[in-house]
Amino acid sequence: MMTLDPAQDRPWWKEPMIWLIAGLPAIAVVASVTSYFIAAHDPDSMVKANYRKEGFAMVAPTTPADQAAAALGLSARLTAGNGQMKLVLRGDLGSHPQRLILNIVHPTRENQDIHILLAHSQELSYIAPAQELGSGKRILVLEPEDRAWRITGQWTAPFSGMAELVAEASKSPTHP
Repeated sequence: MMTLDPAQDRPWWKEPMIWLIAGLPAIAVVASVTSYFIAAHDPDSMVKANYRKEGFAMVAPTTPADQAAAALGLSARLTAGNGQMKLVLRGDLGSHPQRLILNIVHPTRENQDIHILLAHSQELSYIAPAQELGSGKRILVLEPEDRAWRITGQWTAPFSGMAELVAEASKSPTHP
C-alpha cells in the first residue's frame, strides 16, 4: 500500500521556501517605496552658508558685513531667562541702532528658523520676549535693520545661560 507524504499535500502558501524566495524581495520593494515617500514628503533644506573646504576643514566665507563687524570690533553677549532675551552689544559703534534683528537658524530645517526684533532698552542693551524653540543646536545671526554688519554665534536650545556672538572675520579657522 502506498502512503502519501504530508509535505506534498500542502498548499503553496504553507511552503517555507516560497516565502524565502518571493518574500524577501517583496519586503525590499515595500521598504524602498516607503523610504522614497518619506524622503519626498519632508526633504531637507539646503545649507544656508556658502562654506568652502580648506584642506580638511570646512570654512565659512567672510562677507562684507562680517568684515565691517570685525573692523568695528563688535561682539555681543546673549542671555535668556525669565521669559526674555537680553543682548549686550560691545564695539566701536558711533550710534547704537534702535532695533536689531536676531535670526535663530536651525542648521537643516528652514521652517524652524525664527527672526526676533530686539528693541533698544538701555545704553548697550537690547531685549525681546524669549521664544520656545524645542531642542537642538541653533546658529545665531545678529544684524541691524540696514544689514551693515553681522555677528554670529551658536546656542543649544532650550535656551539657558549665555552665548557669545562675534564677527565671522575675526574667528580663526580651526583645522583638525
